[in-house]
Formats: sequence, C-alpha cells, structure tokens
Amino acid sequence: MNPGYLSWLLMIITMILFASGWKDLLLKSVPSKVILLFFVTWIIGTYLVIPLPLGTLAVWVPVLLLWVICILWRLPGALLSKLHIVSVGALMGSLSFFMQETVQLMPASIYGNMELVMALAIGVLAVTTIKLPSAQIAAVSIGLLLGEGYFLYISRRHFSMELGSLTLQDRWWLTLVVTRSLSIGLMYTLLAGKHGIIGMKNVIKASVKKISSKD
Repeated sequence: MNPGYLSWLLMIITMILFASGWKDLLLKSVPSKVILLFFVTWIIGTYLVIPLPLGTLAVWVPVLLLWVICILWRLPGALLSKLHIVSVGALMGSLSFFMQETVQLMPASIYGNMELVMALAIGVLAVTTIKLPSAQIAAVSIGLLLGEGYFLYISRRHFSMELGSLTLQDRWWLTLVVTRSLSIGLMYTLLAGKHGIIGMKNVIKASVKKISSKD
C-alpha cells in the first residue's frame, strides 16, 4: 500500500463510526464539535508544507502539536498528572526511535510488519499507563513526533529532513486506532471479568444458603 493511503482509509472509517453513534465508545470525553474541528484542521494541514533550511515541515504537525497542548491544558488534575502524560510520550518516542533504528540495523530482528509491531508496542504502553482517551491521544502524538524527530536528526546526513511525511501520518493513525482498540478491548474484558466474579459470588452464596436451609 502506498504511503498516505492507510491514514485516509482509517480516517474515513473513524468518521463513519463517529457518524454511526460510536463516539461515546471511542472518545467519550471529547465533544463532537471538537472532533469535527480536528478533522477539518487535519485535512487542511495534510496539503500544506512549510519549506525549511534542512528540509520540509508538513503543516499537520504543528496543528497536531497545538491540539496536544489544548488537550493537556484542558485535562483535569494537577500539573503532575499532565507531566506524567508528557513523560509517557517521551518514553513512547524513545521506543519508536529504537524500533526504527533496529529495523535499519537488524531488519530480521523484528518479525512481521514493523509499523504494526510498533503500533502494538506503543498501544500497550499507552493503555497500561493512561486511562483517558484524550490523554492517550496526546501521549501517542508526543511519542511518534519525538521518535520521528530523533530518527530524522540522526539520519540528517543521509537524506533531507521531512517532518510530517505520509509514512508518519499512516503510523499516527494506525497507532491511534490500535491504542483505542486495545483500550476498549481491555475495558470490556475487565467488565466481563467483574460480572463473572459477581455471578460466581451469587452462585456460591445461593449454594451456601441452600446447604444451610437443609441443615
């Protein structure tokens, strides 16, 4: 699949899900107007590029950074909880950079599709450390942008820097979809486990009462 196709495919699927009433499940804490504004600014930003002395910068990157700042600003809690999200994002950035460098140096060390493996690794990290959907988006965005920045800086002698490439767009959308899918799957697994435990307790209580009544 050519770079850029996956991001558009996932974005269209996400729009359809939101329009079909799945917003409360996917992004419950985010208003519909904010989601619509994000899609509009994202689509506009993908077609604009800023030339820089060392390369190019796609406009969707600073747009995404502005959204991350807005998310962190509006998140409830003290400054420490927001710094936690930033620190998790920095850890994701290191993980992303490490995996990209590993593929460059030892291609056989990562089995399967590298982008999917990276999305799963970052998604698991996001789900296990952050609960709020908007905070997960902020951390994933910080991580992928930092990882791409590290990689481009290290490789600047070999090719010009292109921050905001179509490949990065695909990676961002894939990681976001994987993260939210893992989060929703974990939520339903825990919910099913909770109901199962409650059901077992009720069965045990009923059995104990039945035995007591016989005695």
